[in-house]
Amino acid sequence: MNNKVYCPVCRVSFAVREPLEKGKELICPVCGARLEIEAIEPEIKSRKKPQTPDEEINDRVDTFARLKGYVFGENKDEVIDGMKQKKERYGDFYCPCRFDNVPENICPCQETRMGDVRKNGSCL
Repeated sequence: MNNKVYCPVCRVSFAVREPLEKGKELICPVCGARLEIEAIEPEIKSRKKPQTPDEEINDRVDTFARLKGYVFGENKDEVIDGMKQKKERYGDFYCPCRFDNVPENICPCQETRMGDVRKNGSCL
């Protein structure tokens, strides 16, 4: 049986085959965010697992790279610092490579999730 879980970070639903229960932790296969199941009935609801901003962004970045087979260049720390600054200023980890702080640009941004890094060899 496939259960659909909605990721509040990347705003994408994904299928989960294992049984779900309240409190279960999942990793979004699209963006790498750690999620926690809040409810099963009447529908499955999830939320970002509570983490400090440093834990959350380091975890998401490393998990996303591992899931996609990406390797960071020498500027990984600068990228993470840029996301942390945007989190402080704008309330979320928006892509440091993009100017518009809109939901599609929450890191990993929609273009990255759709394969731009694989096509172009790097982010922007």
